[in-house]
Amino acid sequence: MSFATYMTSTSIRLKLLALFVAVVLSACGGSSGGPASSPAGGITVVPGNGQVTVSWTPDSGVQYWLWYAPGSTVTTTTPGHLTKVNVNSPYVLTGLTNGATYAFAINGRTGGGAGGALSTPVTAVPRTAGATWTAGTTMGSAEMRGASYGTAADASLNYLAVGASGSVFKGSDGINWTTVSTAPAVNFNATLFTLSQFIALGATGGTNNIYRTSDFVTWTAPLANPGAAQNLNALASNGALLVAVGDNGTIQSSTDGISWTTATSVPTTDHLYGVTYAASGLWLAVGANGVLFTSVDGKSWTARASGTTNTLRSVAASTYLTGYQYVAVGLGGVVSRSVDGTSFAVQTLGTTDFYGVNADPLQILAVGSGGTAYTSSDAVTWTSQTTGTTNKLAGLFGSPTQYIAVGAAGTNISSR
Repeated sequence: MSFATYMTSTSIRLKLLALFVAVVLSACGGSSGGPASSPAGGITVVPGNGQVTVSWTPDSGVQYWLWYAPGSTVTTTTPGHLTKVNVNSPYVLTGLTNGATYAFAINGRTGGGAGGALSTPVTAVPRTAGATWTAGTTMGSAEMRGASYGTAADASLNYLAVGASGSVFKGSDGINWTTVSTAPAVNFNATLFTLSQFIALGATGGTNNIYRTSDFVTWTAPLANPGAAQNLNALASNGALLVAVGDNGTIQSSTDGISWTTATSVPTTDHLYGVTYAASGLWLAVGANGVLFTSVDGKSWTARASGTTNTLRSVAASTYLTGYQYVAVGLGGVVSRSVDGTSFAVQTLGTTDFYGVNADPLQILAVGSGGTAYTSSDAVTWTSQTTGTTNKLAGLFGSPTQYIAVGAAGTNISSR
């Protein structure tokens, strides 16, 4: 190698080294600016369902990093620690394991400089929701009956709540709500987000009782809705098929939310109030006089003995490590449960009238009259929870991170 070639090669290596050092310094905070003091008062960590909310009093011009790790403490060298950069208070950290202890701390920097000392670590244990409830902003005086969550046309994530007299509200966090003034003046009973659209249904309104929207501005009625003469009370989806149930044994299905077909093999004229789809491939519908039906295609239905003549208002299904759990709830505190979708056992929880139930792999939640809420991990042993309201809870939505319950006199509460 010639001297000139050697010098050129060396120069290139030195430049690459300088660039690498600059990148490393930049990743570590650079040299401009410097460390900031920990926030006055430290941090507060509130556990939720698979998540925590970390809050602190920020100082102007300071960028904060959140450090966390499984266990009782965290430092910048703790094995397995993780970080979130440029976080703002309050910060919701998701993806945590319920029942596990985590330690959290933050540090700050200015001008992209090196980070300061960590705040005193705080521990928290994420837990299933349903024990602690927060009241949301007012939704007027009408009874709210259903809630859903999904992605609008502008890619924003929204909760949607519907109720009587065209009462429709949206919000990004399940706590703060704004009126959707463009909604039809329909007595809405339920809502669901599926097939990239929000579906809302309810009482008969001329020729339509099902509406869909993707932007909360334009609400479109179905092209074909042979069940429009009946009030519709609930709907469910498996991602490819929509099923709506209503008065006088009405069951309708749709693959697009536009054209609907009425099932002709439903052996009842009782009103139907609840429907769900289970990961096992089974559909369940429930209603007045304790009627309960199952279906493998959402079109042909088979009557099952629910074990009660009390009106069943809601039904849900969950997947457990040991199998499936199907749970229907109704008036008079009745709970009808099954592990196979064929044989059901019944128990009664006081005199509460249940109107909503949600099931996930960790927990079942039932809500109803008087602001009542019960949680259970097995649908057998139940724990009464305090919701902070005595109003009827008529509708319930459960997401991976929180519950939304809505009800009489514009009641809306959430639990994380």
